[in-house]
Amino acid sequence: MTWNLTIPKDLYNAYKAVPVSTRTRDGPAGYGFCTTTKDSYIQSLAKGLNQTATQQHYNSYDQVSFVLAFVQSLPYTSDNVTTGHDEYPRFPIETLVDDGGDCEDTSILFATLTLIMDYGTLYINIPNHYAVGILGNNLQGTYWTYPDGSNKTYYYCETTGNGFTIGQLPDEFQGQSAYIYSIDESKQFVPDVVVLPTSEPSPTDSPVTTLPTPTLQPTPTDSASPTITEPSVQPVLPLSFNLILDNPLLFIIIAFTVVVSIAVAVWSGRKTKQPQKPDEPAPPEPIIPQAETTDLEGNKFCIYCGSSNKAYAVYCEKCGKQIG
Repeated sequence: MTWNLTIPKDLYNAYKAVPVSTRTRDGPAGYGFCTTTKDSYIQSLAKGLNQTATQQHYNSYDQVSFVLAFVQSLPYTSDNVTTGHDEYPRFPIETLVDDGGDCEDTSILFATLTLIMDYGTLYINIPNHYAVGILGNNLQGTYWTYPDGSNKTYYYCETTGNGFTIGQLPDEFQGQSAYIYSIDESKQFVPDVVVLPTSEPSPTDSPVTTLPTPTLQPTPTDSASPTITEPSVQPVLPLSFNLILDNPLLFIIIAFTVVVSIAVAVWSGRKTKQPQKPDEPAPPEPIIPQAETTDLEGNKFCIYCGSSNKAYAVYCEKCGKQIG
């Protein structure tokens, strides 16, 4: 689809008038200066993209993929060819009017749009390259943790070239470290020219009714299967899926599988259980043999009272206890 957006020349010139020294004074860490989330025309574009994604019933992952595809469709142009400067970070309005830019230009545009749409966004600065990180949970692909030691994971988004999916890191950047820069929207440049858009951008062609399921590159740092929930309503939203709402059949299958697994486990437990042995009788009390003594004539002495008894006596003649 082709998007149409009319941008006033005065607004474009106001951005164009910002000196390159001002844009680059803080280096790549200061590109929040160019991230113009307060610009009403960029807000209008973000709103149009969001409305189309909503009409297509895209979940949050597909919404961000939709915006990423839009930015990737812009032609790649080199700063030194188009501006005469080795480094010339463009404002989003400039990138749109100039119909393209290099890696930091398209990254700034993509970051601005996703921030307006309330997604967690930061910049990823690989040596000689610039990209964007999107806050997500348990997605596939390459990600960075920021701040270090936290549980916030930002997945790499390549804004130059078509077809790169969320988390897909180009081969030439595999294994490289990167600087991570948060975006301070309070430091963004706001031009003196105030021009409000008279109409919202809209695609000239009817949007497609379906979007192919994106294929993500597995990340070596996270081999677990995705377990992702829909983002909660908060100022910054993590990128996520709602698997149950989007796939009710999948939820039914999972529930059925859990029930069957429990039933099999119970049946297996009963099958392997050892039969209970019948109660065994208590062992008999030990029998203590009774000692008896005799004298030289064969008479028996009672072991209880010591009395002498006849050799044939069975009971003691004195105490009456059994002695033989």
